Amino acid sequence: MAGRDRTATRAAILVVSVVLLLAAAVASAQTTADAGGLLAAGDVLQMVVPGRPDLDRALVVDAAGCVAIPQVGEVRLLGLSLAEAGVLLKQRLRLITPTLDAVELTRAAVVSFRVYVLGQVGHPGSTEFKQLPTVWEVVRTAGGPLRTADLRQARLIREGADGKPTTIPLDLSGVMDGSSFPTVELKDGDTLVVPALAEGVSGVPAVSGVKVFGGVGVPSIVAVNEPTPLIDVLMRAGAPSSSANLKKILWVHPDGGKDMAKVVNLRKYLESGDPAGNPLIHPGDTVDVTLSKPGKLQSGLGYLLSIGASMAAVYVVVRNR
Repeated sequence: MAGRDRTATRAAILVVSVVLLLAAAVASAQTTADAGGLLAAGDVLQMVVPGRPDLDRALVVDAAGCVAIPQVGEVRLLGLSLAEAGVLLKQRLRLITPTLDAVELTRAAVVSFRVYVLGQVGHPGSTEFKQLPTVWEVVRTAGGPLRTADLRQARLIREGADGKPTTIPLDLSGVMDGSSFPTVELKDGDTLVVPALAEGVSGVPAVSGVKVFGGVGVPSIVAVNEPTPLIDVLMRAGAPSSSANLKKILWVHPDGGKDMAKVVNLRKYLESGDPAGNPLIHPGDTVDVTLSKPGKLQSGLGYLLSIGASMAAVYVVVRNR
């Protein structure tokens, strides 16, 4: 009789255990379902930090499973639930804000980002992106800038917190040669404006060439779109003339927002390979190749030759009379 009671007790315990396990599994499944599943690449999230509206932002899970937050860098969220991701983001943000209490994370209703491009590009209009694009991705998708584009005067227009549009100046001149890229973070609904060069500007724009004049074969705007050695620039301008003073070449180059003039001794480079005599000339720079002044011996010799020629002419005239 006692044996039967023990068996019944064990069976009851087993049944209760199974029921509890099933309930836990159902609860876990329900929690996951309520959260919308585990995070995957392409998910768009909205992060809200109570008391810190400056940290609120839309987050996009990239192909590597990470989201980018300017204050803390990249955080990998792939495969986490919303609750787990919120806890992880709170831990990271506490590195810069120790008193932070909570991070609210939800799936955003926005499933794409739309950016408008106007002006001197191949395909102006609006484009949708599954992930928040960079300025370079927007310019590339729009077909790239036209030759008439004034890349230094581009601007980004977006709606401010008060509903009024704000303008952010952008210099895109380094995009085409890969020397620099704007780091401004785009937002859904932004408009990128690429204006045209000023009316009357033709040929090679000054911003994409070097103005060369003085003692060269062909004073002109030399078309270069990247830093180029001085001697190469001069060769494209017809090479220095025989009267060029290679020890004194004037070079104007923007430095710190101001035009700075330097004197370059190209003769040092030609005679000893000194790199200081052959600097890199940038698009938009100006180069003036000065002319050599005749020495005293040359001036005196010219004077004597002119007197001799005059005396010879007088002798011929007198003799023929």
